[in-house]
Parts: sequence; structure tokens; C-alpha cells
Amino acid sequence: MSTPSLWERLRALLGRGGEPAPPARPGLTAGAGKGGQRRAAGRGTDSEERAARVRGLRSEEEVWLETLIIDVGERRRLSEVASEEFWQRIERIWARGEERLVTDWLHKFLATPATPESRRTPLRVRLIEFLDQRGDLPAAVPHLQALTRAGGEVGGRGADGGAAGRAGADANVIRAHYLLGEHYRRQGDEARALRHYEAVLARDVAYPNVRARVERLRAARGSAGAAVLGETIAGAGELPSAAGARYKLVRELGRGATGVVYLARDVELARQVAVKLLHPHLASARRADACARFFDEARATASLRHPNIVAVLDLDERARRIVMEWAAGGTLRTVLRERGPRPVRRALERHAQLLSALAASHRRGIVHRDIKPGNLMFRRDADAPGAEIMLGDFGVAHLPDADGATGARAAESKRPAEAVGTLAYMSPEQRAGAPADPRSDLYAAAIVLYEMLTAAPPWPRDVLLSGRRARGDLALPAPTLAAIPDRVRAPLQAHLDALGDPDPEARPDTGAALAEARELRDRAVALLSRQA
Repeated sequence: MSTPSLWERLRALLGRGGEPAPPARPGLTAGAGKGGQRRAAGRGTDSEERAARVRGLRSEEEVWLETLIIDVGERRRLSEVASEEFWQRIERIWARGEERLVTDWLHKFLATPATPESRRTPLRVRLIEFLDQRGDLPAAVPHLQALTRAGGEVGGRGADGGAAGRAGADANVIRAHYLLGEHYRRQGDEARALRHYEAVLARDVAYPNVRARVERLRAARGSAGAAVLGETIAGAGELPSAAGARYKLVRELGRGATGVVYLARDVELARQVAVKLLHPHLASARRADACARFFDEARATASLRHPNIVAVLDLDERARRIVMEWAAGGTLRTVLRERGPRPVRRALERHAQLLSALAASHRRGIVHRDIKPGNLMFRRDADAPGAEIMLGDFGVAHLPDADGATGARAAESKRPAEAVGTLAYMSPEQRAGAPADPRSDLYAAAIVLYEMLTAAPPWPRDVLLSGRRARGDLALPAPTLAAIPDRVRAPLQAHLDALGDPDPEARPDTGAALAEARELRDRAVALLSRQA
């Protein structure tokens, strides 16, 4: 005998109130004679009988909800979930003071697999409202997080689409971020609270009470002078209506001394993009020339058409906004942290792709100056067939911060934790304050290759911070060398030593380095293919 399904057990329990189920009526079986067929609409004999069996044990509203959830489990009456009648019955239960019963029912409908996706957001929104009114905001946190992740699909009580639905969805996301900020502030988690309050201002700069909370939290965390997020987008008093913006911010991807990078939705072209919003102090008259130079360089970068360079899609100097293609596969930094060293073949493929991107930019006179795993990205999963590395964030390291410092020196003064990540890839001449040139990019590319093979920097922390550099710093450890084919081992080490030489005059030019990297890649592929 087969095991009864979940819905069969639930139906039996509701029908008998704990007593043995009555025998089935032969006239209601599928395929029975005249008058015995079930009604397709879900409001016929079957639902009426269920209601009759439990009437008297539950209120009218509970009977209706019980029969509805059973029918939904059988994929009937789906349109009645989150309908006007649904909410009227829910509110009558709430008005009687049965608050816990209301939240339990909403949880049940959310947990029902057959509940349509278009009905889940209004269910979740109202559940959050009820939990907040009960003073049980911690219980709403998973639902608030789900709303911020999904971006909201519908608004209010209905499931209508169009502009009204999208506006409601935006309002739901804003409200969810605000409530999460309130929750984490009460819990004493200031960092998370600040992040959610900033997300509110990113969408509605005038949202009540949020700006004051952001300023207080920044002051408490020792960053009172930092730009409030609403000002970061367009400057105080310049922010257009969020509802009319082309780029809808979804979530923060990262931030630094010059601005904040967000995952965003391009409403006009229906695609995901990365938006970098520069801090408003960079538009002051004192820094106007530097800001203009940055956008000149960004335009030059946009003119580069190369598969291993992140595409710049849009520039807006007045809004201090740069829009780029989104790297859905994440960064090389994340790959190395989560997956460890790359196989030699994969590492050499990525290295050749990086040098190819640098060759294209160097031919145009553009020096990146900030090569590091965090600026190397993937359009899809790094280990997926055909995935290639992309170089992004051209020139951003040379944009001044609030104190007039630039590049890695600005990061070092403002964010010590990030300074290590930047200092690790700086050439000796850059640390000495000399102008960076293409050979500085090659030095950083050598360190990135070393890290791809070892998942670790070439130096211990004290040496890294001291800035001491010498020939032989990039000597690969014995376990790493042992995994490299014999005919690749020595030339690979020589390639690393040449690109990572402390003397820039001893490094090759970009074209020669690329040709050598491709030869190493092809040799490794051939040897490893034979071994396989």
C-alpha cells in the first residue's frame, strides 16, 4: 500500500477532527456516473463537504482558510490566495485579537509549495506588517531579507503588474531595508544597520528619520565626515525621483575611498549592470581637474573593445556615475579564497588573458596601476567551460580622496585593511612615488600569477608592509613546483622572476611578456593533455 501524501493526511485530519475518517461516498469518485464528477472550479461539492465536516469546530474564517489551503495544495483556487476576500477574512481574525493565528496562517500559505510566486510577495509583506505590529520584528527578519534579495515582485495586496506593481515593489524593498536597519540597530549591530539604512537612502533620499540615523551611526563609528549615501548618488539636493531613475540599485557590491559599487537593474534595457557612484566631495572645484581627468580616462577605457576588459556602458559626470557590465561570476579574489590554488593550466590561461588585456590598454597609452585579484572578474562561474577573466576598474586608483591622496596611498590612509591588499601588488617604483608605467602593471601581473598558483602572497606580512623587495621573491614553493610539468617548471619560474624584478628596467615589455605567457600556456596544455 502506498504512503498517503501530505495533502491526503492534512485533508483526513481536517475532515475527522481526530476520529476515523468516514467511508468514501461512491458517488464522488473520479469517473463516477451522472452527478458524480468533481467541479473543476474548486468551489463545488468537495470544498463544501470539507467545510461541513469542520464547521462548528472553527470560526467561519478558519473554515474558509482551511478548505482554501487544501484546495491550493491540489492546485485549485490559486487566484484566491492574497485576494480581497482572503485579506478581509484575515483582518477579521486579527480584529478578534487572535494575532498569533493570523501569522500562523500566513506562514502556512508561504510554506505551501503550490502557492503561486506572484502571491508570495503580498503574503510576505502583510506577514511582516503583522509581526511588526505584534512587536516581534526578529521573527520577520528572514522575510525581510527575502524581500531585499528578490527586489519585490508585486506591491500591496494585489498581484497586479505594470507601473503600479513596480512602484509597490520598490516601496516594499525600501520598507524592508528600513525595518532591517531598525532590527540590527536595536541588536547593537551598527555595521549591518548602517548598510540597510544606506540602502534606503539609495532609493529614497527623503525617507523619514533615516538620514539622521545614518549620520548618528557614522559618527559613532568614527566616520562622521563620510558622504551619506543619498548624497553619494547625486549630491545634496540633486537626487532625482527614484521612481524615474534608469538604474535601480539592487544591493551593494563593494566600497572604497572613491565611491560605492552597486549591482543595479538597467530599466530601459532590462539587464543587470554594475554602477559605481563617486563620492560628492570629488566634484569640488579644488578637485574638478582630477575628476575630469578620471572621466577622460574612463572614456578611453570605454573605447577599448576587448573580451578580457570589463565594458564601460555609460558615463555621467554630473551624477558622478560610471556604469559597467556586471561580472556575475565574481572576482578572482573570491575564487582563490573559496577554492584555493588554480591548476597550472588554468592559471596560465588566466595569466595570458590578463596580459592580453594589458597589451590592448598599453597600446592606447592607458596604464591600469591597480592590478590585483579584486579587480579581475568573471562573467560566469570561473570554472565553467569557456570562462575568461576580465580586467576592470581602470584608473580609479588615481582618483583623489577627501584628503587629496590618490590610489593605493589613499586606501592606505583611509582603510588599513584594504591597504595590505593594494600594497601587495604595488611595484617598488610606485611605492617610491615614481609615476607608474606599463612595467608596473607587469609587476602586479606576476604577483597575481604567483597567487593563482599558491593562493598566498609571496611575502609574510612584515615584509609586505615594509616594502622590501628583492630578486627571487617570486620563487615558487616546492609543493607547487612539484605539480608543474618538467618542461614548464623552469621557464615558468624564469617568467615570474622577469616580470617581478624589482628593477623596472629589467622587466620585459608587455608584448614580449604576452608572447612568453602564451607559449607557456600552450606548452602546459599540450603536456597535460598527453598525460590525461
